[in-house]
Amino acid sequence: MIKTFEKVKLLNRETSLEFLPNLSRELGPDIYVKRDDEGGRGGGGNKLRKYERIIADAISKDCDTLIIAGHYQSNAARALIGVARQLNLRPVVVCKEMVPEQNPSFNENGNSLLMKLMAADIVSINKEDDFQTEMGKVARRLEAEGRKPYIIPFGGSNTLGSMGYVDCANEIQNQFENINNDGPDYVVTALGSGGTMAGLVAGFSNTKTKVVGFSVLHKDDTVNKIVEGLAGEILPKGSSLDYEINTDFVGEGYGFPTDKGIESIKLLAELEGLFLCPVYTGKAMAGLIDFTRSNRIRKGDTVVFVHTGGMPLVHGYYNRF
Repeated sequence: MIKTFEKVKLLNRETSLEFLPNLSRELGPDIYVKRDDEGGRGGGGNKLRKYERIIADAISKDCDTLIIAGHYQSNAARALIGVARQLNLRPVVVCKEMVPEQNPSFNENGNSLLMKLMAADIVSINKEDDFQTEMGKVARRLEAEGRKPYIIPFGGSNTLGSMGYVDCANEIQNQFENINNDGPDYVVTALGSGGTMAGLVAGFSNTKTKVVGFSVLHKDDTVNKIVEGLAGEILPKGSSLDYEINTDFVGEGYGFPTDKGIESIKLLAELEGLFLCPVYTGKAMAGLIDFTRSNRIRKGDTVVFVHTGGMPLVHGYYNRF
């Protein structure tokens, strides 16, 4: 049996599962989108599922301050600030430059602007500094001030965070009862810190569905170890896992847009009125497009693309469009 943990409700309902008729005609397979970009405080996105159990753990420990690490255009930080404000907790973001500025206003719009509007407490560190070390320093300072801090794992990717995407897998399977009884052939997601992918892999264990993750962060086997480790913490031993990790669409590195990613963003906007982002979902969609055109995913297959959010990033990279 898959483990369960207490959670605080940050999503008011199941996110939508929508058929994409125009993209399906363009590429061949029957393609659906799981709208995890919808709803929730702070601008929505996949981190809300991850935070439901993580923040429940913080509240159970009587913590009053949430500390997260990220860069100045971080989706994870922006979403955390939103839910912290909702729950009357203090958010602190330990920030450093992980992505070189893409234009003169890069750190003044997109997620950066939204974080400022929510009056985030942003602690800037040097890009050479270690996040964990610096978060520890901030936690000790806050403790000395009488606060009770809780450090959020990077990207919300631990066992508690990954369980949020077991929930997502269950939602998709329930939603497919009105489409077919077999579920999708493939579920496709962007793959950063690993928790989203690990939860989906665990949630679709022992089913026909293969989870495909397109890495946007790691180019080596690190990401396989992260996903296997997190999924293994959730599942009972002997569970059957069917997944694939592809690192061909990272480009120069995390946060650096690629030509194929930009093309995929434009294609989805023109065909379906959906907005992807240059850091995560655009690269994952570029991977899905490539897999269909190379017949690794074929006409007649059913695919769910998990839209993990991040639309504010489009504004940060405005000059690439």
